[in-house]
Order: sequence, then C-alpha cells, then structure tokens
Amino acid sequence: MIKIFSSPEEATRAIPEGSVRLLIINGKKIAIAHTDDGFLAFANECPHQNEPLHKGRLTANNEVVCRLHHYQYNMKTGKEINNRCEPMNVYPVNITESGVFIEI
Repeated sequence: MIKIFSSPEEATRAIPEGSVRLLIINGKKIAIAHTDDGFLAFANECPHQNEPLHKGRLTANNEVVCRLHHYQYNMKTGKEINNRCEPMNVYPVNITESGVFIEI
C-alpha cells in the first residue's frame, strides 16, 4: 500500500468530485477519479491504443470514456462496456484515519 494523500480532505482538494487526475507512483502512470462512490484508481493508458485516460471524461455510471475512440471502461472492474478490447488495470484505494492509500 502506498500513501497518496494524508487525509480524505487533502485528496478532495486535489481531486474534486467529478474529476480525474494523473499521478505517477513508483514510475507507473495511475489515474485517480473522484466519483459519487469515492476515489477509484486505474492504469492511465487506454488498453485499446494507449491514449491517456486522465484526459477522458467521467460518466454517472462510474465509467471513464477515452477521448480518442470513445471506449468506455468501468472504473471498478476495468471492463470496456462493449467488450471491444482487454480490460484496463484497476487498483484498490483504501481510506483510513491515516490517509488515502493505493495498492499497486
């Protein structure tokens, strides 16, 4: 587990609800989205053609939409909603009193 924020409040200031940001953790590009369901983390590269997913848009169904070809990935499972390509990698996010952590 890697600590990415000292508190949920700090995470919310850095990543307001409805947005997604790029973090580089141990050399890996990880996108962190803040949704109604909390913080979700996934590999930043679209499995279809490696477009940066942090530049995509979020949907109300916890999906990120790649801006290049509009592939839609469930941010909890990693699956592309129409099964047109391999799923993206997702990473568990844990929030405790000690901070916000990601498991990569």
